[in-house]
Amino acid sequence: MSAAQEPSLTATGKADGSRVRDRYQLMQQLGARGAKQTWLAEDLNHGSLVTIKMLSFGAGMDWQDFKLFEREGQTLQALDHERIPRYIDFFQLQTPNLTQYCLVQHYIPGRSLAEVVRAGKRFSQVEVESIAVSLLEILTYLHSRSPLVIHRDIKPSNLIQAEETDEQGHPLIYLIDFGSVQAEATSGRTATVVGTYGYMPMEQFGGRAVPASDLYALGATLVFLMTGTDPADLPQSNLKPQLGALLSVDPGFRQWLERLLEPGLDQRFSS
Repeated sequence: MSAAQEPSLTATGKADGSRVRDRYQLMQQLGARGAKQTWLAEDLNHGSLVTIKMLSFGAGMDWQDFKLFEREGQTLQALDHERIPRYIDFFQLQTPNLTQYCLVQHYIPGRSLAEVVRAGKRFSQVEVESIAVSLLEILTYLHSRSPLVIHRDIKPSNLIQAEETDEQGHPLIYLIDFGSVQAEATSGRTATVVGTYGYMPMEQFGGRAVPASDLYALGATLVFLMTGTDPADLPQSNLKPQLGALLSVDPGFRQWLERLLEPGLDQRFSS
């Protein structure tokens, strides 16, 4: 994008031919929230598709948004996992009226699990077990790093069901959007509460996140995939979601899910 050019949108949400750094051809806006935009673009240097997350620095932007955005770029740059979008670039764009920060990642073709459920799909126990194994492998990688990486916002919309499949024919699952990530040497309390209601355990509301916090979010996600019910709408007893007759699964699998959803850290799986 030239110094005087900014991406402009048509009514369809498509770019009008704008380029970023004369390298990335903007194709379509994938999302927008507050000062943030997400674009699908073509990397003209390699002929591949990328995702560009843009944060506009100015009025309406919380300084904490920039800190999280910068941390997301730093974290992704240090990660190397086949089910996490690959980091490509991070840079600043400056125009007379606007400063933007851009994070470029490898694009994953597919649909989010939230979209799949909204389209009417309800996942079976076998399908959910496969998804759980895939996510646990990713979380094992993140939580074993030094410093450890806690995602803090695992939910169906941050899980992409890719078009490619594994050896068993199951669609590959990718974990995206590290905009809420905590990557610190310690996992004590922070002043910033991030996450999504229904998928956040109690300790996260208090600004504390540990590996078990991601496991709670995993459990809530799996319940949503099978039932289509938002975890925030589940009945509760002593702050614990009650699965009741919503699920028709094996007793052992139900027990495992219920342990993931324990509100108390001393009752939940720690790893």
